[in-house]
Amino acid sequence: MLMYEGWWIRYFQSQKTLADFYSSFCGVPVAGATLPVIAFFLLGVYGKVVWLLISVVILGIGHIGIHLRHRREIGE
Repeated sequence: MLMYEGWWIRYFQSQKTLADFYSSFCGVPVAGATLPVIAFFLLGVYGKVVWLLISVVILGIGHIGIHLRHRREIGE
């Protein structure tokens, strides 16, 4: 979550373009979508909550996928 907060700080200090929104952070592609999905996945692992893990996988496929598509559409 600290990386996610760092990504938001960097975004708000930027010019706030779509390229900034769909940017990578510390080597994580489309960090605004990927980092919270990773955080919830790790929370599911830590809590041993199988339904949360399954839900996060489904969320991640859609959430990260649509962000990757949008990034491709803006030409980055």
